[in-house]
Amino acid sequence: YALYDQEMWDKYQLAKLVGKGFDRNTLILEKAIASANASDYESPTGVFSPQNNSIPALQRRGVVFMSCHNAIWEQATKLCEIGVNPDRLEVDTLAAELTNHLIPDVVLIPGAVATLPELQQAGFHYAR
Repeated sequence: YALYDQEMWDKYQLAKLVGKGFDRNTLILEKAIASANASDYESPTGVFSPQNNSIPALQRRGVVFMSCHNAIWEQATKLCEIGVNPDRLEVDTLAAELTNHLIPDVVLIPGAVATLPELQQAGFHYAR
């Protein structure tokens, strides 16, 4: 759910599905440390430290986030099943709405199971 914008978090009450510690999608929010001096790259509290590990900060460092379309369909199905569907959308329409609300620069892939081996053959590594 981390790759959806706040509008989807609010509309579909995603914080309730994520569990404790999240009342909103804080992973997409810039942290104050993001404006720190980047020349101090070894600072344990600087711009390249774990204190600045929001999704936008990681994207600026070259991390590519991928969103599995199959997982989006599963999430849309679950939202319909548990009745968190204020517009009473069909699963396909709800999945399309979620897809349209991925945060900027997320790469939508058809399915992680098929995509990850292809990327690994090209030299990429999967980190979970």
